[in-house]
Amino acid sequence: MFPSGPSFRFPPRAVDELHDAVGWWTRADDEPWGGVGVMVLPVALAEARDWITGPFDRKRQLSWKSATDDLRRAVDSCGVHLRSELGQDLATVDDQARQLVTILSRPGAVDSAVNGWKSAPPAPAATFERLLARLVEPVVAAAAWRDLVDACQGNGASADNLGARRDLFRSLLSGAGFSPRTIGRALAGVLHDSSASATEVRVLLGDLDRDSISTWPRRDEAAGLDETARLALCERVLTTPPRDAHHTVWLVFGQAHMSRSNLNVGPVTFYIGPMVQAMVGQDGPGKEWVPAELRRADGWLRPEDIPTDDYLVFARVDLGQGRLADPVGDATSLARAIVSIAQFDTGTGNWVPWNGYLHTMDDRVTGSMAFHAPAPQMRIVASHDRTGDVLEDLSASLAPHLSPVPAAMREAIDVLRWWQEAGDQSNLPRVVLDVRVVEWVASLVGGGKWYKFLGQTWKQQWIRGRIRKHLFNTCAEAVRRPNAVEPEHRAKLESIHAKIQIYERSGSYTLRVDEALTALPSLRAIHPFHARIGRQLDTLSARLATPAAVEVWCGELEKDWTSQLNRLQRLRNALAHGGPASEASVETVAVFGRELARAALSVTLTSLVDGRGAVLAHEEIRANADAWRAGVPAAPDIATALFS
Repeated sequence: MFPSGPSFRFPPRAVDELHDAVGWWTRADDEPWGGVGVMVLPVALAEARDWITGPFDRKRQLSWKSATDDLRRAVDSCGVHLRSELGQDLATVDDQARQLVTILSRPGAVDSAVNGWKSAPPAPAATFERLLARLVEPVVAAAAWRDLVDACQGNGASADNLGARRDLFRSLLSGAGFSPRTIGRALAGVLHDSSASATEVRVLLGDLDRDSISTWPRRDEAAGLDETARLALCERVLTTPPRDAHHTVWLVFGQAHMSRSNLNVGPVTFYIGPMVQAMVGQDGPGKEWVPAELRRADGWLRPEDIPTDDYLVFARVDLGQGRLADPVGDATSLARAIVSIAQFDTGTGNWVPWNGYLHTMDDRVTGSMAFHAPAPQMRIVASHDRTGDVLEDLSASLAPHLSPVPAAMREAIDVLRWWQEAGDQSNLPRVVLDVRVVEWVASLVGGGKWYKFLGQTWKQQWIRGRIRKHLFNTCAEAVRRPNAVEPEHRAKLESIHAKIQIYERSGSYTLRVDEALTALPSLRAIHPFHARIGRQLDTLSARLATPAAVEVWCGELEKDWTSQLNRLQRLRNALAHGGPASEASVETVAVFGRELARAALSVTLTSLVDGRGAVLAHEEIRANADAWRAGVPAAPDIATALFS
C-alpha cells in the first residue's frame, strides 16, 4: 500500500511510512517485513519455554541450543521502548538464555550442568512463563508501537530493522487479543487524517457520544489533526481498555443459498441477501422483527452499503455484553466455524467468506469495512506458461533416458511427485516431506546426514542466491511503482523496467540481474526515502556499496542460514519423533526447506538426464559457490563481487 489520504502531500513523510507499515488490509499484508525465517519474540519465547520444561538428554541438546539461540536473536531485535517496558523480566530471561547457550556449547556431557541451570533461582521455567504473561499486556504492544514510530521517524533504521519492529508489533497485538486487521485499519485511518476514522476511534474510546453525531463524515474528509495529535490518538487506541457494550457483527458469505429466509444457529442468525437489503432503514410500528442496528440508516449505515449480488447469505453474530478487544475477529471465527462444520458434512466448497463487516455496539453501527468478494486466485496466463518450452527442451535431453526408464530415473520421478504433492499441504506435513526429499538426495551424493549435506554443499549457493534474488526483486518492485515517484521520473522507470525484465515472443521473460545492479543508484535517487520501497532501496544500496560491504552482508546471511538450518532440523525431528513444534515456528522455516528441497532435487534430476550423476553435479555446485564466496573480499568492484 502506498500512502495517500486527505492530508497526504508528496513526498511521503515518516507518518506516511508508518501508515504503510500498519495498513493490514489483505493477505499480502500478512507477509513479514523483517525477512523470511525471522522468529518474533512471542513465538521464540514460547518455543524455548516448551523445550526447557521438558526432559533433557544428549539427543535433545542441539534442539535445546537451537531454540535458545532463536530466543536470543529475538531478544536482540527488541527496541528500546519495549526493553524499558519489560524491564527486569526481559533482562532475566535474556541472561538465563545466554547462560544456557554457553552450557550447551560445551563439548562432552552437559546433563548435570543443564539440570543445575534449571534448578538455580530464579527458576527459568517461572521467569520464561512470567515474561510470556507480560507479552499479552496492551501496554507492551504500545511500547512496541513506539519503537515502530521511532524507526519510521529516523533515517538510521534499515528496511530489515523497521520490518522487524513492524512484525513484532503485529505479533504482540495478536497476543493481546486485538485483531491486527481491525486495529491496523483504525490506525491507518487516523494516520491518514481521515475524519471518519478519527470520529470512529473517538466513539470507541468514549470521547464522543454516538447519538450526538447527526451526519457521519466522509472518509476523504480531513480531520485536521497534526502528526503529533494523530500519533497520540493511535497510542490511546492501543492502551485504552475496551468499553463495556453489547456487540453484534454482520458478515457475508458468497456463493451461498438457504431455502429459508433466516435461520438461527445459537448466537448466529443467517439471513438471505434480499431480506437484509429490505430491512435497512425499516423503523416504526410493526418493525420490531428488524434487528435494532438496521432500523436507523445514517452516515454509518446506508442501503447502498449492503451488497446486492446473487447468492449471498448474511451472518449476524450476537456476542452479547462485554469488554471485547476483538469483536470482529471473535465473530468471524464463530461464524466461519459453524459454516465449516456444515461444509464438513456436505463436502462442498461454496459459502465463500467475503471481506468486510459491520460492527455494532449497543444497537448502533460504530465500525465497518465495505463488503466485497475475495480476489480470485491468480493463475498464470496460458500463453505465458513456459511448460511447453521446457517440454521442447526435454524432447532432446530426456527422451533417450526413457526407453526403458532406468531405476534411478523412476525413483527420482517418484520423489518429484512427493515434492509436488507436499506443496498442496499445510506447513507441518510439508516440512517433513521436503526434508525427506533432501534426505533422498543426500543418500545419492554420499549417504551422510541431510543437514550436513546441505551445509557442505548448498550454504554458499543459498547466500549468493539470496543476494541476487533480493537485488532483482527490490529493483523490479521499484520499477512497478510509477505512482510512487514524481511524474517526471516515470519514463525513467519504464526504461529501466524494459532493461531488467525483457519480454520474449514466447510470452516468457528474461530477468537481468546485472541490469538491476546498474539501475540501483538511479532507482534509489528517484524513490522517496519514507516509503517501504525507498527504504529498501536505501538499505540495498548500502549493502552493495563496496565488496567489503557485500562480505559483511554474506556474514549476516550466513548467520541466518545457520539459524534456519538448525531450526529446520529441530522442528522436523519434533514433528517426526515428538517435541515442541508450533505452527508459527514451522512457518518460519517452511519456505527455507521448500526452496532447498527444490534446488537439490532440480540439480539431481538434471544430472540424471545429462549423465553427470548426482555426486558430480552437486560437487560442481559446491565448488563454484565456494569459489565465488572466497573471491568476494578481494573483488575489484561490485559487479565482479556478485557475478564472478
